[in-house]
Amino acid sequence: MRKVELCSLLKRPIPALLLAGILACGAASPAPAGPAPAGAAAAQAAAAPAPAGAKEEPHSWLLKWREPAQAHALRGTRVLRRQSTGAAEIWLVQPADRGADVAAWAARLQNEPGVLYVHPNERVHVLAAESSAADDPELAKQSYLKQIGAQEAWKTVRQQTDLTIAIVDTGVDLDHPDLKQNLVPGTNLVDPNKPPDDDNGHGTSVAGVIAADGNNGLGVSGILWEAKLMPIKALDSHGDGTERDLGEAILYAVRHGARIVVLSVGLNRYSPYMLDIVNYAESKGVLLIAAAGNDGLIQGSKSAVKYPAAYPTVLGVGGVKADNTPDPRSNPGSEIDLAAPWHVYTTAMGGKYKQEEGTSMAAPQVAAAAALVWARYPSLKPYQVRELLRQTAKDIGPPGFDTKSGYGLLQIDQAVTMSAKADRYEPNGSRTSAKPIPAGKQITAMLSGGGDEDWFTIDTPYDGTITLDFEELAPEGGAMPPVRLSHYAGDKLQATSDSKLASRVVDFKVKKGKQTFRIGYMNTDTDQKLPYLLTASFAMAPDSYELNDKSYEAYTLQPHSQTITGSFHQTADRDWYAVTFTQGGTLSLRVTTNTVRIDPALAIQRAGQSLTVYDEEREGMPEQSPELTVSPGKYYIRIHNAISPEASPTVGTYTLQMDYVPKYADPNEPNDKYYEALMTTSGPEYVGVIGSASDVDWFQIRLASSSVVDMKLFNIPAGKKMKLEAYDKKQKLVFSMQTGGDGSLLATNKVMQPGVYYIKLTASSAFDKQYYRFTIKADPLVAGFRDISSHWSRDAVVEMSKLGVVSGTGPYTFEPDRPITRAEAVAMAIKAYKPIVFGMPSDIRFKDLDYDHWAYGAIAKAVQEGWIKGFPDGTFRPEQPVTRAEMAMLIGYADGVLPIPPVAGPFKDVGRAHWAAPMLNALKLKGVISGTGDQAYEPGKKATRAEFTTILYRVYRQ
Repeated sequence: MRKVELCSLLKRPIPALLLAGILACGAASPAPAGPAPAGAAAAQAAAAPAPAGAKEEPHSWLLKWREPAQAHALRGTRVLRRQSTGAAEIWLVQPADRGADVAAWAARLQNEPGVLYVHPNERVHVLAAESSAADDPELAKQSYLKQIGAQEAWKTVRQQTDLTIAIVDTGVDLDHPDLKQNLVPGTNLVDPNKPPDDDNGHGTSVAGVIAADGNNGLGVSGILWEAKLMPIKALDSHGDGTERDLGEAILYAVRHGARIVVLSVGLNRYSPYMLDIVNYAESKGVLLIAAAGNDGLIQGSKSAVKYPAAYPTVLGVGGVKADNTPDPRSNPGSEIDLAAPWHVYTTAMGGKYKQEEGTSMAAPQVAAAAALVWARYPSLKPYQVRELLRQTAKDIGPPGFDTKSGYGLLQIDQAVTMSAKADRYEPNGSRTSAKPIPAGKQITAMLSGGGDEDWFTIDTPYDGTITLDFEELAPEGGAMPPVRLSHYAGDKLQATSDSKLASRVVDFKVKKGKQTFRIGYMNTDTDQKLPYLLTASFAMAPDSYELNDKSYEAYTLQPHSQTITGSFHQTADRDWYAVTFTQGGTLSLRVTTNTVRIDPALAIQRAGQSLTVYDEEREGMPEQSPELTVSPGKYYIRIHNAISPEASPTVGTYTLQMDYVPKYADPNEPNDKYYEALMTTSGPEYVGVIGSASDVDWFQIRLASSSVVDMKLFNIPAGKKMKLEAYDKKQKLVFSMQTGGDGSLLATNKVMQPGVYYIKLTASSAFDKQYYRFTIKADPLVAGFRDISSHWSRDAVVEMSKLGVVSGTGPYTFEPDRPITRAEAVAMAIKAYKPIVFGMPSDIRFKDLDYDHWAYGAIAKAVQEGWIKGFPDGTFRPEQPVTRAEMAMLIGYADGVLPIPPVAGPFKDVGRAHWAAPMLNALKLKGVISGTGDQAYEPGKKATRAEFTTILYRVYRQ
């Protein structure tokens, strides 16, 4: 994937209007991928030859003045053309200097007083479907005419020559024998010096659907037998054009008397410029009709109705199959108004005929139907024609409006013979009878009196804002009765707004889910009927990571793999994230979206360095970074909608997948040779990695005395094995071990003499995504024990060990701080004093002490000597810990110390009446025991092996 430096190369816009047949039939569109501009497009890059498959850059920009009176000369700017509608002034401009810094030039224009917007004059393309066998006469050539009721409608009306229908397309075959009788002069905006002759074929096919000359004994019949078709060539031989050309074409049609404009073109992005044009046409009584698009199968759930079909007042037309089911290739969405047959047989260039398909063939059917409606009802306004076509459509989906067929299949015979209801949504006078309406499209309804209420529901896909654009249609000069608009969530009133003007735009904050709105008179006593127009539009709330529109506002992410979901809730929204890596590794970023109205662009930047952009794919497609190597430090990630430099707010989300795999550096390197071995000490944990198959890690330990050594190697990655080898200073192998299935090894109780030792670690294969962990514990051997070298009882233990009085509890251990058991205490005393006795009297045998108990003999002697007794229940409890009082009694009796009754308690926690007080008093007087710092003895506390050995030693040596 190609990387692009943001400051050096700006994005080239993708051709925005795509061939419907290519999209519908699953063939890959020839629209290529390439770097995309941020801000204004780059004129220098545009002037250079584009690489094969690259997106073309704009050669001009559209600039709109806030007010026509504010228009003035612009420094460094060449004005190519002006569009003036009275209420609006739009200029087509480009830098006067071809070598100018285009980004700076565009930014300066955007900040010019009176300028509303400046954006690239993007390319557009026809929504033509891929041609099937053009000469196959056996196909059901015009079966669609019956499907939409055209043949039945001809019994009522079959021509419309009182108004003009403009076809904004690739032109029309001006010499086609089945069309030329119905053509009126048009224009060629691609080459103004030539007539609007078709050099692509798409426009000719559209024209034949509308008005191939009927009843002339030749070829096919259009829905209109006689008509006035105005060909406006705004697209070139490849079906490409620009937004400016499209806008200019609509303005030409309006200014030259067209009442209907059919647009079988479309793009995925919202354009404020095109919305201005659409609104202007509506204000002049011109009806716009456009195709919905043909990538329903290609884009799946991401697909959306294309613009201009998606604008509120444009009739958006989808496609249906011959069995009246929506064609899956037709783009679905809440902006669909009507559906018409996808497949037609129509006129072709060179006086021929062919099969054609796509929503670009469905849209002209609706245009022709609108013309016949106007032939029957010439006084209708555009919104009334739209409503009549909606009301007379055949419901072919779920009851009511649906997102695949809109209000239903076009039925021309019904449209030219029926009258529209004043309010199609009645009855909807209560919350329980509220009717659903689509977001993004203008509807018409009526309040029939003060007691009438209109209730509507709208399903919102996310939290956000619903904007209601309410326009009263009271008779000219009539009073405008005040109207109240209310929002409910469930049965709870959320907000209200009063409209006392002819039109009002109101915003309501909403949560995801079903919303209910009530429209009613504030004065319920009036009996005035009030028709009105209502457009409900939805905008998403800021995502949970806002505010993060600038790099210094970046939302902080933790340095681990994760998935986050964001959105673009405002114009030119840029979402910044920051992540600080404390460990180097690899990072992969992938951005996906759930709508073709988002063209996700991904960028990453290490703090202090330049931004690198990844934007290779088209609308709705994922963007993927290569696997990036990151080092410790702060990085910024930016996501934005590259569908336009100043992309409008979009209903939809993107998902950023961040995959981070830490790559650890070995902190001990270089230690590949034994003479580079890292010096270790006993206790600390050492970590490392095996960076390559040949990597060897050496460690060194120095022992000042004979010691017992434990080594632990663990946290080895799955599937890897490590080997530990210990060598002496002459590099003679001492021992060797290998990790087991649990990824660890433990070498314990290795007795090693004083000297220098080297530890060599190797692995079966390299790894650097996690550390291995290694510890060494070395304990000096003292009297054969590894756990007394620094213990306070060391001297007593050593001396008593020499005398054979004490022994260890395990390999090289004495456990000085463990409580001593009754059996152990008796055994030590017997070893120290060696009394001569014979057996245990039969009357004092203990039921919990068998003859084979290791201390049976010692206990028998101690009991015979009267040093210790059992318990009243007949047990001895040999494993029960000895208390400090019992310790004193046992040692005192073993040594023959005579108890001395104290005059007062010998310790503050041992009173003179305590059962052990006499012996404790005698031992205290002998100087072998003492209390704690506060003169307490803690007689009930468990005695440790160290305490027992020390007291025994003190008494024994006296």
